[in-house]
Amino acid sequence: MDATIGESAPSVERAFEGQPYPGYWGQVTLRSMLVAVVLGAMFSLMTIRIYMQVGIVGAFNMPMNILSFVTVKSLVSLMRRCGINVSPFTRQENIFLQTSAITCVNVALSSGLATYTIAMTSAVAKALSPNPDERDILYDLTMGKYGVFLLITGLVGITSMLPLVKIMIVDYRLLFPTGSVVAHLIISFHTPQGAYVAKLQSYALRKAFIGSFMWSLFQWFYTGGSSCGFQVFPTFGLELYKRSRFYFDFSASLVGLAMIIPHVVNFGLLFGGILSGAIIFPFLETKRGQWYTTESPSTLNGINGYKIFIGLTMVVTEGIFNFITLTTAMLIDFYKKRQEKDTGVTKYILKHPSLNYDDRKRLEVFFGTRIPVLGGAVAYIVCAIICSVITSWIFHEIQFHHLALLHIVLPFVTFSNTYGTGLTDWSVAPTYSKFALFIVAAWIAKPGAVVASLAASGVTLISLNISSQAVQDFKTCYMTLTSPRAVVTGHIYGAVIGSIINPLLLLLFEANAKKTAPIGTKKSEYPCPSAGIYRAIGLLGMGGVKELPKHCLTFCFITILITLSLEILRLVSQRKDWKVQFYIPCMTAFALPFLVGPTFTVDVALGSILLILWTKVNRQSAELLSSAVAAGLVSGDGIWYLPSSLLGLFNVEPPICMRFLSSGKQVQVADAFLNNLGTQGMTR
Repeated sequence: MDATIGESAPSVERAFEGQPYPGYWGQVTLRSMLVAVVLGAMFSLMTIRIYMQVGIVGAFNMPMNILSFVTVKSLVSLMRRCGINVSPFTRQENIFLQTSAITCVNVALSSGLATYTIAMTSAVAKALSPNPDERDILYDLTMGKYGVFLLITGLVGITSMLPLVKIMIVDYRLLFPTGSVVAHLIISFHTPQGAYVAKLQSYALRKAFIGSFMWSLFQWFYTGGSSCGFQVFPTFGLELYKRSRFYFDFSASLVGLAMIIPHVVNFGLLFGGILSGAIIFPFLETKRGQWYTTESPSTLNGINGYKIFIGLTMVVTEGIFNFITLTTAMLIDFYKKRQEKDTGVTKYILKHPSLNYDDRKRLEVFFGTRIPVLGGAVAYIVCAIICSVITSWIFHEIQFHHLALLHIVLPFVTFSNTYGTGLTDWSVAPTYSKFALFIVAAWIAKPGAVVASLAASGVTLISLNISSQAVQDFKTCYMTLTSPRAVVTGHIYGAVIGSIINPLLLLLFEANAKKTAPIGTKKSEYPCPSAGIYRAIGLLGMGGVKELPKHCLTFCFITILITLSLEILRLVSQRKDWKVQFYIPCMTAFALPFLVGPTFTVDVALGSILLILWTKVNRQSAELLSSAVAAGLVSGDGIWYLPSSLLGLFNVEPPICMRFLSSGKQVQVADAFLNNLGTQGMTR
């Protein structure tokens, strides 16, 4: 039953009945387009930075909704005080703004800056093999080509779901939980009480932002050299810091991120860090010379092979299990609806002859301004052909016929993924992209196959991520009487600004990364743990298993059994409503420390602990303001990245280097050196 139906429910649209309905240009406004660029750029920067560092990132939908409302509302108020007559800020314009900004961020998430794009570079290739084939490394991806690739694949994702919108939202009445929550949030913001709540959230966000920014500025003064500052503070002792990189790096953005990520994920990261850094890796170190002989830490036939493939096994096994679970749930639900013969809006209205005022208004606006199915289908075919041609031109290793077949299959996969998202609020686009990666690598199976398969993975990931989010936006559009054409415009505009912003972000990160530790390497500030997974899958598809060290496959098999057991236990406990479901770790989170080390795990665990304590002290305050505080912590630390990068470009170095030494002989040597240095300075 549709959650929006019910005569007993209070009418939402009656509260807006006296307000004139804005036309297309009342929803697609210049001020919202400008604000969307700012918000899209800011959240894309924060998202990519965290994704590169941690390999997992939370959803910023709620913080972005708060910021978009407060920003435009404040802008309108300021202009009116200056005597400028401007139109009011409506919920429909709000939807266009947040659709544009979120699409931009979705392009960033799918752009491969932390996954498949970085996996094509020589740094990641050499991290998995000392002498990788040059044909499996991409050297000539210019920013112009990269931007065009992001734009055209984004348009494929947008157009692929257009024929599905009516089926998903009206015919099958899927809930799309995030889209529904966003709709209720924006509707509440545009009522007097909701505006007051938004002001409280905005105030909390500003305080957290200022505190986070000032803390990042304070830390900068102590980073005047390699391995200096609070980011290398040996919180749990020098031994743990040296051996397993287990410490707290005082990152406000990671603490804030943990407040919007489920506790089970954060504690899964912590336990994965403890298991890998304190138990498994030290054990494997003792087997050097017996199970493997290489001293290099970056080859697959050494200890790195265990690390990469144990982590990869967890991620892939959980992804396949979730894919099967989600597909099964989709097929059962789809079969039930077909048995009911509930396939059209006419029968929908006949089954509910007493549709309330809200639902009639929603259907009227939705059908009155939607894009025809034929138009969406033609747009997808045109975009798919263009994408196949352009992608094969940018990535010479993949041929047109590979991409053409991929685009023939994509609509079916899009339907499956979007339907599952509508039921569970969960997209398995990364799993589909890994399937495409493996299949294309095995299909080509010659030098160049890794780059080709990574490109195919990118097309799949961008298309599916954007299409599933797009239908979420259409659910919001439906519930707020927003024109579907305005929402499609927001999607296209967001894809355009995303295709411009993300190549610039790549240049920014590359300029800021140290030459001795480029992006994608373990010692880098941006290790990109997921990039190693993507490239390893490509190598596996080409038959790289034979290079693995002794007993590596045995470890992988044991990992598969453990992962499947935990996933089955989680599924059963959810069905039976057992409390144990809240304590079963997320295996993807568990796997990340195997790939990049446990550096960030203490930060995210601390964020969860703080939120739990806040909830115990004042649950209502925590539920109302935690997302805003999290956004402020992440934003403050993220925005500091821009001035710090500019200071670096102008060769402005921090004045102090704070480092830590073991007591005893090391301190005596350092003291003697410093005293001698001071004596020489006085002599001169």
